[in-house]
Amino acid sequence: MQGDYADYAADIASAGRHLLELVDDLVDLQAVERPDFSLVPEPIDLADVARRAAGLLSVRAANAGVTITRPALDVRVPALGDFRRVLQVLVNLVGNAVRYSPRGAQVIVTVTRTQTHAVVVVADKGKGVAPEDQVRIFEKFERVDPSEAGGNGLGLYIARRLARAMQGDLTVESAPGEGARFVLTLPADPARHQDQR
Repeated sequence: MQGDYADYAADIASAGRHLLELVDDLVDLQAVERPDFSLVPEPIDLADVARRAAGLLSVRAANAGVTITRPALDVRVPALGDFRRVLQVLVNLVGNAVRYSPRGAQVIVTVTRTQTHAVVVVADKGKGVAPEDQVRIFEKFERVDPSEAGGNGLGLYIARRLARAMQGDLTVESAPGEGARFVLTLPADPARHQDQR
């Protein structure tokens, strides 16, 4: 009998977390859809933000039997963006990669820099996203497979809106059965042109 109560409590806690996530997403949705929504870019280290996002999801990944490989501690990729919002985008991407990866798989987070952009890639070995779904998953309330356990279909929509509000973008490269690579680009910080390694 006591075990039943523990199960009920766990179910209630899980439902509460899901409801809180939905409320947070709806608040973000309202914000990003305002015509005057903007973000003030500041110098950030995209590699540091990527490491933090991976760290925040390390317990969830371990519970799912998934390993997250993150940028080395000495890698620096100067970028311009809103630290909190970039972290939010990356937590969403890494969280999705963990959720859709099979047990024993690896999620790889890498960062690079071009002349004009800082780039972070979150790659997984999940079932992938069909070409016809690659546009749709960035729309409101859309998911690749609504029958699977997952979010509410707002995460990628909000993440792309945030990326574009920071003068960047969020795209996907994928094929069925070959996993997915989500690519976040942000403006490079011109004041710190060279990667510091």
